[in-house]
Amino acid sequence: MRSVPTSDIARGVVPDPDGGGGTVGVDPDIIPQDLLRKYIEYARVNVRPVLRGSTFDQEKIASLYVALRRESSSSGGVPIAVRHIESIMRMSEAHAKMHLREYVRDDDMDASITMMLHSFIMAQKFSVRRSLQRSFAKFLSSGEDKAHLLLHILQDMMRNEAMYQTIRQSQRSGTEKGDGVLAGTLEVLLEEFESRARDRRIYDVSEFCKGEAFRDAGYVLDERRGIILRNQ
Repeated sequence: MRSVPTSDIARGVVPDPDGGGGTVGVDPDIIPQDLLRKYIEYARVNVRPVLRGSTFDQEKIASLYVALRRESSSSGGVPIAVRHIESIMRMSEAHAKMHLREYVRDDDMDASITMMLHSFIMAQKFSVRRSLQRSFAKFLSSGEDKAHLLLHILQDMMRNEAMYQTIRQSQRSGTEKGDGVLAGTLEVLLEEFESRARDRRIYDVSEFCKGEAFRDAGYVLDERRGIILRNQ
C-alpha cells in the first residue's frame, strides 16, 4: 500500500493506485501550484484595496464594537479594544486583495466579521457560547437570508416582465384589457438581475442561481444567452 498525494494524482503526475495504473482526469477546480504562486505574487505586489465608507456598512461595524464590548465585560471573557476593530479592517482588506478588488466591499467586511466573531465566541466559556451566538446572529451573514432577498428581487423583476407582456399583448389585440393570457416564457436579463443585486450590496449571484430556492421557484438560467427564464 502506497501513500500518494491526491493533488499529484489529480494532475496526472502519478498513476492512480486504485485505477490499475491509469491516471485520473484533471479536476478543473484544482489550481496548479505554479499558477497559484503567480496569483498570490500578483495580488501582493499590485493590489491595494481601499476602505471606502460608501462601500460597506459603517454603522454595522460601530454596532458590532459596542456589542462586543458589552458582551466581553458581562461574560468576563477576552476584553475587546479598538485594535479588534482594526483587525477586522485589515482582514477585510486581505479578503478584497485575495479577490483582486480595488476597494473593500460589504462581503469582504462580512467575511472578516464572521472570522472575528467565531474567534471571540470560541474563546469564551462553553456555558455562554450558545447565548453569544444568538446575540451576534444579526452580524453574521446568512446565505439563506441572501437567497430570500435575491428571490424577492427576481420575483419583482418577473412581475414587471409579466405586466409588460400583458400591456404589449393588449396593444396588439387592439382592446383595452386584452385577453389577459400570457403565452410562452418570461425572461429577464442576468446582467440586469446582477445589477439589481449589487444595489442591495450582493455582488455574486452565481451560487443562488445554482441553488435549491432558485430551482424550486421554477427559474432556469440560460448561461449562453445570459437570461433567466420561467415558464408560464
